[in-house]
Amino acid sequence: FGQDSNFSREALVERYNSDLANGLGNLASRTLTMIERYFGGQVPPPSSAGLTGREAPVSTTANAAAGAVPDYYEQYAFSRALDTTWGLVAEVDKYLANEQPWALAEDPSKRERLGAVLNTAAEALRIVAVLAHPAMPQATQKIWEQLGQRGKLESQRIDQIAWGSLSPGTRIGKTEPIFPRVDKEEAIERIEAMEQEMRKPAAPAAATPASSAAAPASAPPARISIEDFAKVEMRVGEVKAAERVAGADKLLKVLVDIGDEVRQVVAGIAEVYKPEDLIGRKVVIVVNLQPRKLRGVESNGMIVAASVGPEGKPVLVGFHEDVPVGARLK
Repeated sequence: FGQDSNFSREALVERYNSDLANGLGNLASRTLTMIERYFGGQVPPPSSAGLTGREAPVSTTANAAAGAVPDYYEQYAFSRALDTTWGLVAEVDKYLANEQPWALAEDPSKRERLGAVLNTAAEALRIVAVLAHPAMPQATQKIWEQLGQRGKLESQRIDQIAWGSLSPGTRIGKTEPIFPRVDKEEAIERIEAMEQEMRKPAAPAAATPASSAAAPASAPPARISIEDFAKVEMRVGEVKAAERVAGADKLLKVLVDIGDEVRQVVAGIAEVYKPEDLIGRKVVIVVNLQPRKLRGVESNGMIVAASVGPEGKPVLVGFHEDVPVGARLK
């Protein structure tokens, strides 16, 4: 999901094992297994003293990720969204290594502390599942269900995640491996076998009468029709007002005159553009998108921008010549 880079089968398998099998998969497996083993499969309560200094780094990282990741997805900065999410996974791994719940379980006097540690890990796992869902919907839905959560994960509002929403006493589901570790050599052999199968020529079609038109040897690459492209209505607009969205570092609420009306649009450009610098600037806006809310603010359209560099810096589309407000791009 990042910039162009070299690809190899070895790197693919290594990344799967490190980030998924040893990372998220291992976190889910050991957290849920210990809840099943030590608390009868019910989520234990958090610490009666609230978030202590030892839990604070996890909750702080989770809240920061919950605030940043939705903006990254809106900017199509998928690599940054996943890096931030996996930063939370790493923080929980470090927390468990420090707290050693398996050792706490051996001392009955530390049962409350054990419960607080596993509650913290499960709460963080819930938030990770929501944040990673757009990239891996099936796997995160399984984690969601194993945590004992109801409904479809896709119905959760990614911009309304709150630490502490996991109810103590929740009965977790059946714990099963989400990302089993794979042997590198076996995995590469399977990948190569699939590639060879895909390269095999298609079986010849049955003979047809000579008068019949010959079928093309292979289908052309999938493309959209000009009719499909024409469905996207882009117009020139002029910014009339702009301000930051409360509680969002990357979002601006922008009022754009598109000729026959003024539209309110939420754009993830606040890190690059100051609100006052946008007034009077002409931009390109997609005007026929379904309205949606970002951080509680309704957005009726999308401002078009290029994504530049490894960080995905947004650069607004502009014009060398004067173009009237409301003009449609074709």
